[in-house]
Amino acid sequence: MRRIFIIVFSLLFWAFAAWAFFWLLMQRFPPTGVAVFDIPLDGRSAWVDPFLPAERVTSPGPQDDGAWVGQRILQDPVYASARLPGVYETVDVELEFRTLRQPLLEIGLLRDEKTQQFEFRPIWFEPLQDPTWGAAPDASGYARNRLFQQAQTFAVWHASATAPLLTDPAREPRTTRVSLRGSHDVYAVPAGGRVQFTFAVQDVNRAAGPDTVTFRLSRDGEEIGQDFLGIGGTRDNGMGPVVEKTVTIPNALPGVYRIQMLADDDVFIRSITTDATRWVLGPRLVFADDVGFDAAVRPGIAWSNSRHLVLETFHNEGLQEIVLGSARATLARTHEAVRLDRVDADARPQKLQAPRGDVRIIGDGWFAFSPEAFFEPQPRRLTDASDPLAEGVTDIRTPYMRPEDLGDGWVRARATFQLDPRADRVRLALSAPGVLSRSGAVDIRRVRLTYRRPPRSWPEWRRVITEELRNAVRRIR
Repeated sequence: MRRIFIIVFSLLFWAFAAWAFFWLLMQRFPPTGVAVFDIPLDGRSAWVDPFLPAERVTSPGPQDDGAWVGQRILQDPVYASARLPGVYETVDVELEFRTLRQPLLEIGLLRDEKTQQFEFRPIWFEPLQDPTWGAAPDASGYARNRLFQQAQTFAVWHASATAPLLTDPAREPRTTRVSLRGSHDVYAVPAGGRVQFTFAVQDVNRAAGPDTVTFRLSRDGEEIGQDFLGIGGTRDNGMGPVVEKTVTIPNALPGVYRIQMLADDDVFIRSITTDATRWVLGPRLVFADDVGFDAAVRPGIAWSNSRHLVLETFHNEGLQEIVLGSARATLARTHEAVRLDRVDADARPQKLQAPRGDVRIIGDGWFAFSPEAFFEPQPRRLTDASDPLAEGVTDIRTPYMRPEDLGDGWVRARATFQLDPRADRVRLALSAPGVLSRSGAVDIRRVRLTYRRPPRSWPEWRRVITEELRNAVRRIR
């Protein structure tokens, strides 16, 4: 009898072990190629970590005296990691959330660990919840009443638009004295069949070591070349010499050309010379201080179609009132971002004035140093401050899909990302720009991750197992 009991127990044990192994195998290699993890955001899941850093969110679990379970986002941005269940090609990230005084949300997946670059997707824009916004005729986004393609009524959000084929006649080069700091993007229309800019740059050596300035050249979003400039030296401890660098694109076809000047904040632009008739900068414009270079205070003056600016200065000398058309904002403290919003309906570029310079400006439009040079190289971009109805926007090109309404203010939104087969974890970012300044919040109660790859076939089994073995060897190393 005892022997029979041992045999039965052994059979049950091995049956359970075989079932557990088979279950784990199906979790790791589901025959359908789909693995789903539906997770309440209570901090107990082994597959998704809570959002961090802790000072920007509440602790996961019961919120509002147990009214709901999840996390409340109070500052921007926040991050979470998810563990991959195997080698998959894509992941659908679904969030159940509600917003308080937060009109815009984006979710991103980390693409470059070194540069901390995220690939973002739109998941919430409150103005588009208005049912008068219908699908655009070409299914590229949303349109109100009917589709317009005028630049003043057209906006994009995580989408591209066909660039205009522009060209201007040749003219004599002109020099514009400026005082700009760090990286800037220049957009230009070719003149006389070429694009040519000469930048007078200077290494102010406020940080030790030489600097390299990179120039990336592109036409209508397609990169066509790069150039470099090395300035400064390892022993420099004062203002370096002003060095000129000419960037030329000969035989330029009609279109819009972009020169990305990539440099750290030790590099100042002192003048820009070009024969282009139409050229603008944006969306970043940094008026530099002139300490140690010029005793006079150089005001920052430009013309911009931006309706919303974020302003910040890092020196007491930069505390001032900034004016854009009829709108004003005061920088009263250093290292504090201040918003400036236009409420007028004028679509023309307005004069931007920073009497003391020394301010970093991020806009939703473009900046020119003369009204004659202004043009719009791309459609307007939606931001958390955008009010399409008030701004006359009637066409929004975007991959955004309205979230599913769950009732009581809760919605469910989804974004899809391609996965790196070598990764064992993914890092997600949730961006809620301006949430702190408007005393807003984002409540998240559930995360649903759906991993996908093709259904199992022998070639697919072989590919996945090979990739799994490679990943295991890499982790051991």
